[in-house]
Amino acid sequence: MRALRLLLPGALLLLTACGGDARLPFSSDALQGCFAISPRKTADFRIEREGSQYFVSFNRDGQWQRDPNGLHKATSSEISRYFRDDAAQIDSALIRMAGGFGLFHFNSGATLKGKASDSDYMALMLIGAGPVYAVKCD
Repeated sequence: MRALRLLLPGALLLLTACGGDARLPFSSDALQGCFAISPRKTADFRIEREGSQYFVSFNRDGQWQRDPNGLHKATSSEISRYFRDDAAQIDSALIRMAGGFGLFHFNSGATLKGKASDSDYMALMLIGAGPVYAVKCD
């Protein structure tokens, strides 16, 4: 019990030090945050939410450029268009209705083809599709 009392102030101090844009890589909303194509790389894109609308911003030459088109939270049938046989393994997804971007979050224990063992996300972008990693927002 005494150890818990000693650790708690330190944990609170660490949490308060992570304010502003330098937030932890994970949010209570699995679809919000910063993502990179490698776990040890700076963020390539970030997902932000304003009210009920999600937006993606891309990191281009150190500057965030927000796509003006909002993202749509995909329904199960929309997810099935991208993952016909494995849609049940996708927990949630955001897609751009005009195409060219999608972020998919897997259920715990998902085993579908193309999923990296060390990531719970996959992105679909104009340059291709593959695993992405939640990273710290800089």
